[in-house]
Amino acid sequence: MADLENEVNEQEEFSEEDSGEEKSGKKFSFVKMGLPILLVQVVIAYLLANYVIVPKLYGNSDSTAQASATENAVADSAESEDSGETPEFGKIFTIEDVIVNPAESEGGQFVLINFGFEVKDNSDIKTLEERQIQVRDFLIKILSAKTVTQLDGPDDKEVLRQEVKAAVKDLLPPKHLMNVYFSNYIIQ
Repeated sequence: MADLENEVNEQEEFSEEDSGEEKSGKKFSFVKMGLPILLVQVVIAYLLANYVIVPKLYGNSDSTAQASATENAVADSAESEDSGETPEFGKIFTIEDVIVNPAESEGGQFVLINFGFEVKDNSDIKTLEERQIQVRDFLIKILSAKTVTQLDGPDDKEVLRQEVKAAVKDLLPPKHLMNVYFSNYIIQ
């Protein structure tokens, strides 16, 4: 009887040693094989989302915006060819880091935009520098009156551009503010 108990105890000890080796072997094989496979899957998912899914979702609105921008550029170039003028580039005056909480965000979101104003000459830049506080105030009023949904689309950016242009053009002589640009446009 004692021999039978000793054999059973030896078998239990042997099976416990085997199961311990199998568990550590499984951990090692997961680290060795599973982790690289997991990383490859994450990279593939990122690439698919970034280069396939997102362009398909937003492709129509971007292509529409690009088509209208192309039509506007063609119309502008046709007008300048008809008048015999070559398009001139103006001077750029920048206002950076306009940070505002949009309407109805209750402080939970913010908008950060850097603006560039294309003007005819250096005297216009000097005027805007002297009136920079007023320009910032115009920008803050316009941005804080809009909700996030009124700021996040490509068409919304064009509407904002026109509103800013209308507000700032009164500070300059007629037709001296040529365009408004966004050099940074972040909604968080």
